[in-house]
Amino acid sequence: MKPINPSGAILPADLVHLQKLVPNYLHAQVKQLGAGRRLLAQALANRSGTAALEFAIILPVIVTLLIGMFDYGALAYQTMEVSTAAHAGAEYALKNGFTASAVQTAVTSATTLTVTASPAPTLEKACVTSGAIVVTAGSSCSSGGAPGSYVLVYAQAPFSPIISWASFIMPSRVAAQAMVRIQ
Repeated sequence: MKPINPSGAILPADLVHLQKLVPNYLHAQVKQLGAGRRLLAQALANRSGTAALEFAIILPVIVTLLIGMFDYGALAYQTMEVSTAAHAGAEYALKNGFTASAVQTAVTSATTLTVTASPAPTLEKACVTSGAIVVTAGSSCSSGGAPGSYVLVYAQAPFSPIISWASFIMPSRVAAQAMVRIQ
């Protein structure tokens, strides 16, 4: 047997030498065992199929990760589509004026998803106060000036992931809203 180097570490050349010794050592040991133990020792010494076994162990993890990525990708896509539908309804109201049924039709026909304009679009009188839109019933704003007419459009679509993830919260509906001043 080759002596171990002075530092005590096994070098790559030592590993090659040990790999050659192990099968010979196992072969000698197998000859000394009985028939049942000999089969067990041969099975343990056999390295064929280890890659398939490792693949079988890691495959469920890889598939779960891929399905998770697909679910989150589908969620992101549907969120963008629902947002696009809400903005399409707001754009329709900006160009053509406010008619609730026409805005709802614009929302539902803006995408191939099953999108609903729920709750129904509304026309509100509001003022811009400190950068926020505040609904008002009066004829003037606290900051001065007349209130504007704003259309608020909602859009929703159902979402169902491939797997019901217990540890991650996935929404059952995707919702968006858009607001536009038309006057």
